[in-house]
Amino acid sequence: MVELRTPRKTSKASKMDANGETASLKKRKREPKEETTASQKRQRSKPKTQPAAANGNVDDTTDSQESTLFENKDLQTTNGDLELTDASNTLTTCNTSAWKVSNPMGGRMLDIDPIFSLDERYLLITYNTSIQVYSTEDSLLVRRISLPITKLDSGTELSSPHIVASVLSASAPEFLWVACSDGRIWHLNWATGEGAETPFTIDVKKVLDMTVESVDIRDKQEDVLFILQKLTKSSAQIVAYDLKALRTKTGKLIHTYDENPQLLRSAAGGRLIVAAAKETLHIGTLKSKGKTVKAVDDLEYAFHSFGVPDLVTCLDIRPTLQTTKKGGIEIQFVDLVIGCARGAIYVYGDLLSKLPGSATKGVPIQPRKLHWHRRAVHSVKWSEDGNYLISGGAETVLVLWQLDTGKRDFLPHLSATIENIVVSPKGSSYALHLDDNSAMVLSTAEMKPTTYVSGIQSLVLSDKPSKESLVRRVWRSVDEISTPLITTSNPTNPSQIFLCVGNGQQASSTGNAPSTPLIQVFDVSSFQGVSKHPIARTNPTDTNMTSQGAPIIEPRVTKMAFSHDGKWLASVDEWQPPERDLEPLLTGSKTTCEVSRERREIYLKFWEIDAEDNSLQLVSRINEAHFTTESETILDVASDPISSRFASLGTDGVVRFWSPKLRRKDGLASTGPEGQQLRTWSCSRAVELPAYGQLEEAVEVSPKTPRSGALAFSEDGSVLFAAYGPSSGAVVAVIDTATGAIRDTIPDLSRGDIRGVEAVSSSLIILSEDLTVYDIVSDEVQYSFALKETSEAAKQMTHLAVNRESRSFAVAAPIPNSSQEKLKKGAKSELVVFSVNEEVPQLIQTFPQVITAVLPATNSAGFVAVDAAAQIWSITESGEQAQMLQPLADLNMEESASAVAPVDHAVEDGEASDEEMQDADADVEMEDDDYDVHQAVVAPQKLAEIFNAAPAFAMAPIEDIFNQVASLFSTRPSTI
Repeated sequence: MVELRTPRKTSKASKMDANGETASLKKRKREPKEETTASQKRQRSKPKTQPAAANGNVDDTTDSQESTLFENKDLQTTNGDLELTDASNTLTTCNTSAWKVSNPMGGRMLDIDPIFSLDERYLLITYNTSIQVYSTEDSLLVRRISLPITKLDSGTELSSPHIVASVLSASAPEFLWVACSDGRIWHLNWATGEGAETPFTIDVKKVLDMTVESVDIRDKQEDVLFILQKLTKSSAQIVAYDLKALRTKTGKLIHTYDENPQLLRSAAGGRLIVAAAKETLHIGTLKSKGKTVKAVDDLEYAFHSFGVPDLVTCLDIRPTLQTTKKGGIEIQFVDLVIGCARGAIYVYGDLLSKLPGSATKGVPIQPRKLHWHRRAVHSVKWSEDGNYLISGGAETVLVLWQLDTGKRDFLPHLSATIENIVVSPKGSSYALHLDDNSAMVLSTAEMKPTTYVSGIQSLVLSDKPSKESLVRRVWRSVDEISTPLITTSNPTNPSQIFLCVGNGQQASSTGNAPSTPLIQVFDVSSFQGVSKHPIARTNPTDTNMTSQGAPIIEPRVTKMAFSHDGKWLASVDEWQPPERDLEPLLTGSKTTCEVSRERREIYLKFWEIDAEDNSLQLVSRINEAHFTTESETILDVASDPISSRFASLGTDGVVRFWSPKLRRKDGLASTGPEGQQLRTWSCSRAVELPAYGQLEEAVEVSPKTPRSGALAFSEDGSVLFAAYGPSSGAVVAVIDTATGAIRDTIPDLSRGDIRGVEAVSSSLIILSEDLTVYDIVSDEVQYSFALKETSEAAKQMTHLAVNRESRSFAVAAPIPNSSQEKLKKGAKSELVVFSVNEEVPQLIQTFPQVITAVLPATNSAGFVAVDAAAQIWSITESGEQAQMLQPLADLNMEESASAVAPVDHAVEDGEASDEEMQDADADVEMEDDDYDVHQAVVAPQKLAEIFNAAPAFAMAPIEDIFNQVASLFSTRPSTI
């Protein structure tokens, strides 16, 4: 039995010169003595320091980076004893070319309407840090326009800047206006990507919303921006800007109102403005009828306000214009529809004729009420012809309201809450933005998706509160991230990562912990979600609310691991009934917390991966993998690197090995429909770990003391390292995987809860409140650093990942912030990359968002990080190319700007004349002299005529049918 050493005293470590600076480290080592005893063997002598530069040279001109995660203190020796001084410095490394961090990809789609180009060939989606242009024909990313939204010099500022609106230019449709909450306004050419570096800036406390109209100024159509600017907590003002006013930062004040302003919309070339407060609408009509507007200062509006029956969450305007005798244009009718927080929709027909003649509140206007939604209406829009309304919300159902008959049509079973609905310019398509970070384009004729874009669907920290929060409910959505994102990668497919996600942002954040019953398969190379599979109990299409109005909590996946060959997946999911539902079950002196814990469900599941379509098939479900008097938490699951075997560790202090075997029935091997052998999983061996209290010189620990643990196989699979114990001192057990015998126990390698254990080469890396690298062969500690004190939430979000190809490991954690106990908006993370053989960090990088997951890149020497904004970062060594999607514009594969941008802005109906079409065809023929390439469009009825010409037994030969189909696709498009 190994004796537990007394708490270590520290010795003075010589300071090492790293890139011209002194970096003194707190190392858990002893100075070597002449005679080394067995109890002192694991305390390694101080290694030689190595330069931080990858090429071995120290460049004094290179800026250094300082780590904010580790405590690094000067150590000194006094009379042979090791004592800690009060001096404290930061861990420093140089910005070398050894490692590099890519630009982030993806992000979170904001609650802003997607934008169609005028020809409907492109869809512009607003993300948290970029504008991304997608092709509606093939869903490919054409261009990504990054915007410098996050300010890294904001310090501990909690309310970070964010995009509040993006609107297509009304006078030049190849341009886009984007407004940021801090007053920055971008004028972007989305066809070329220009304009992101030179934003306009206005002096404002906060921008709430923005709309853009093309106004006739000096007989010329110019864009005028109507910006809703915050004054106080409950008041705002509407200010108009043109290009000249943006440059001088002097806009025209249009209107000021209070009552908690929220939305701003405009229509008919700025002739009508609608501003919404909580339960009030403000309608502004242009006064200068028939007058020439020489500047934006000449715009004057008459505003009328009236109350509405409920809290406004969304609205849409449908004006009807008519031509005057003098050739001008004026508004004839205005139809207005609003969606409200309690599910009702109110339709105001011919609104202008019902407004009072003064600016004061008049008699309440009686609208037409439509009610189907159970909760808030997130979006409502008029159809192109005005005969229908389209609405959506948390029910995941698209509702079409026929106003004349009152009939409703439904498109149910969408994947998440509908956040935004947009009708295309020609009325032939609907664009939907869903709460699970996806968007799709539906054809209005068949209601089938023609375009689909999906990003990372993990839980994020949103900049804007949900529309559901406008009404006080019996539940509150989570406003922080408290658990890491469970991710893994398939060894057989390096470009795909597997993430545990929920049924949308709101459905995931209704419990104490996020509900993540689904696995999203995400392809990093194409940057698209490939598929989603439920691996825990879900109810997305059922009524997911209790009779008291509380959401039904879904299980969450806590652990996930692939086998070495990628054929098997092991997962652990937990579900615990909420305490609010357990009062009728209380007996004796039990509390609701104890009853909830007794009734929790913990399942260990084994899935078989289909080689063709990567679908998951459940093979075995272990209901009580670790059990004492109740179901015990499974702390970790590890995969054997050389065989189809898994190991699990529970809070019962037992390590169980799980292996597949042939499934038998009545003594005979079971086979599948295609004759394949069926397998099942069972426990092949159980190893009880030595408790901390069983070791000599250790203090007894209560059985109810919380314990933590983690597992790691050695590279050859011969040894399993199990770190387990209470925070007062965990023990690392070395288990022989062939016999199950415990070969050694190593105490005093961790401090506090175990956050991760990894093994690479001959080194064992343990992450707790210390980061310790331990050499297994020499039985010595190579080096150790202490992490700074931080909150419990930040401890849960500490990550450790090892890349065995590069012999390196990465540690990521939120940066300690004394003013922020919870990980809310504004928290940042830091990632540090170490080499196993060097204690000097290879890379120290600060990220503007909290990192939720870090995993090694398969078949590569780098790492992949996912942050709280659903962005993916690639950390690679120099010379390696990140396997992430590049937009078509970066690959020089997109169409020219002339093809992307509208050809003639003077044609209002979007159709070219016959002469222009002939010229265009002539240009195409000139370009196709060498390459006869064109896109064939075949109507479905043409194919039906070929295949339905005769019954199956009387069909023409297959060669003739093939020739007929090929002729349809090979025929050149006819000239109009």
